[in-house]
Amino acid sequence: MTYDLTTVVINYRTPDLTRQALTSFQSCYPTLPLLLIDNGSGDGSADLFRSMATGHPGTFTVIENRRNLHHGPAMDQALRTVRTPFVLFLDSDCRVLRGGFVETMVTALGEHPQNYAIGKKIWMNRRGFDVPESAGAFEYIRPICMLIRRDLYLTLPPFERHGAPCLANMREAVAHGFRLLPFPVEEYVRHPGRGTAGRFGYRLGWRGLLNHVLNRLGP
Repeated sequence: MTYDLTTVVINYRTPDLTRQALTSFQSCYPTLPLLLIDNGSGDGSADLFRSMATGHPGTFTVIENRRNLHHGPAMDQALRTVRTPFVLFLDSDCRVLRGGFVETMVTALGEHPQNYAIGKKIWMNRRGFDVPESAGAFEYIRPICMLIRRDLYLTLPPFERHGAPCLANMREAVAHGFRLLPFPVEEYVRHPGRGTAGRFGYRLGWRGLLNHVLNRLGP
């Protein structure tokens, strides 16, 4: 089975969770190219993943960042590193339950040249907090298990350091007429949530705190 895509997993000091994500994915898709970015963990994580990569020569690449770029910028780094038309992001605290989702997502995204991203689709307000679908809300694909078209990404604002790192990018994508497609990720992938954030927080500094306070005050 061959697809013109690269799967990307980003690790920050959660080698136990990340290893589970990698092994569960590879048990279903052992030949698909995989890029692991260690985001400045400094805890020996990268050594573990390089050891794992030796068992998958030619398909498993490890990049070790010297510092924590944070999740959104590391996703952007991946998109500017790989050369495949499609990129699948898989959160480090996911566990793949069964195969079949990659094939379906690639087929759906390839059906129209303006299909940009596919995954769990929700709605957010302008500050990046979940809201019900409404006229003033913004479409958003959670990057827990998200497939995107790389060439369209490179025409848009980059993913950023934010609690919703893809929001500005996806707002601009929709403004350009690109499509965000829903997909039942939870049927294939278990995502308990807040794996890295639950242990270390989002580390967004005063900007993140201000954004939270302003959101509580209202639009």
